[in-house]
Amino acid sequence: MTARDWLGATTALLDTELGVLAARCPHCQGYLELRPLAGRVDIGYRVGKENHHFEVALTLPYPGLAVNRLETAIQLSAGDDAWEWSV
Repeated sequence: MTARDWLGATTALLDTELGVLAARCPHCQGYLELRPLAGRVDIGYRVGKENHHFEVALTLPYPGLAVNRLETAIQLSAGDDAWEWSV
């Protein structure tokens, strides 16, 4: 699956501080956490309570992906595609 496919499978904004989204695999219904960044989407998981961070397991390129992180929302765009999630 491409980074665009994963963003299309996203179901919720999980963590505004880290910019982490929840997604469900359309093939197996497995749960994944994504962190979109400019030009790429990282797939991984959140860890830690005191040292809260995102561990990356896989990075998928997404040329042209722009990310706008707000206090309670995240907005993404790339070409004609656009997504927005809020808490």
